Amino acid sequence: MLIADGRQSNRIMVKRLAETGIRISERGLGKRIARLERQKIITGYTAIVDMKKVNLGVSRLITVKLSSPKNFVQRLGDMKQYLKEAPFCDFSARSDGEFDWIELKIFNNTHQANMEADLYRTWFGDIIDDYRSYDLEVYKFGWQIYEEKDFNSFIHAMQKRSEEVPVIKLK
Repeated sequence: MLIADGRQSNRIMVKRLAETGIRISERGLGKRIARLERQKIITGYTAIVDMKKVNLGVSRLITVKLSSPKNFVQRLGDMKQYLKEAPFCDFSARSDGEFDWIELKIFNNTHQANMEADLYRTWFGDIIDDYRSYDLEVYKFGWQIYEEKDFNSFIHAMQKRSEEVPVIKLK
């Protein structure tokens, strides 16, 4: 619930939990949240802003294929630390498949985005085999938390909608 809306009150969360059969007091929930914060499981709260509405941001998706020099483990650690500290890096993950690393970076403007790309490739070029960058037009952004019933309801509605769409046959 906090991922979906970090600003909701404990009172509202207690009511929603009660609807699912989980009983906890507001004070108990507050203590649990405080413990999660102390344990650094909850590391902060953030606002999700519609970048189009505020006319800000260049969203850039980066894919990286890594090479394996002798000091790879140390250099990979350096790269992870860089991405963790970078205020413009919203998402960074190791990946299986064609690419080893995927990143989402959001900059104030194209100049910043290009400057960072040049520096990043210079600093980590010794472990980068392939670097690709894609500017994005973001339509939806934010972590989604949903229940199984919500997923099933959505899929069912989409299947029903697709059955209602007339099929055009080509001759």
